[in-house]
Amino acid sequence: MTCRCGETKRTSATHTFRRTVAGTTFTAETTVDACARCGEPNVPVALVIAFERAVAAELARRGPISGETFRWIRKAAALERMDMSQLLGVSIETIASWEEERRPMDVAAWTVIASLALDAIEGPRPLRARMKARRRNAGASGTTVITLQRARAGSIARVLELLARSAAITDADIADALDVDCAALRARLRELATLGLVRSTTTSSQDEAVRWEPTTRDRDALMDAAARAGVDLDALLPRAKRTPDARWHPIRPRATTATWRAST
Repeated sequence: MTCRCGETKRTSATHTFRRTVAGTTFTAETTVDACARCGEPNVPVALVIAFERAVAAELARRGPISGETFRWIRKAAALERMDMSQLLGVSIETIASWEEERRPMDVAAWTVIASLALDAIEGPRPLRARMKARRRNAGASGTTVITLQRARAGSIARVLELLARSAAITDADIADALDVDCAALRARLRELATLGLVRSTTTSSQDEAVRWEPTTRDRDALMDAAARAGVDLDALLPRAKRTPDARWHPIRPRATTATWRAST
């Protein structure tokens, strides 16, 4: 790769992400490829997206409830205003007025979008637990340091993480949380089962959800075993197909633990 300065030699450099939203400054540091002469970094788009989604997850966990945070969370979760309009039963103009802070933010609407975003980013978790956590952290401000993780939302690594952190969970639940095609996910889970990494705990027909669990709850041991078996942990599953008349619906509460970690 040739830099704009003409240098072809590359080196490693530390890149700092920084963004201020609703009074809190979010930062994250990561190692990236850089030019050996001028030091210009090459920041992968995947890391930029990961940082934005991590900020959205922190905002969704603790607030504050406002039009600014609503807009940030919705965009990071890749939800269009039309989708939100259909889900919440309000007009697109109403959503625009919330985001532009021309109208007070509806607390119930904010809670729904925050739950959807967290389900997509960190996996499903009971809504009541998230509401309690938000109340505990309400009013927090200052600077939040975020630890970025490179595994993207629909990767095999994220599938294994969900399995390692959850009680027996169905393939339909995983597909819902990661927004991936359920048929493709089931095929990959069967492949992982033949490698001895996961196992199904129920039997059902082809169209019914099947519960799965990992052969070990030790996340690092599971990832190491997958790597030794030749599994491409960064491989992405195809996104879920949505018909033009698809509607967003509240996601059933399911138990898991958070993936993103942050400290204030």
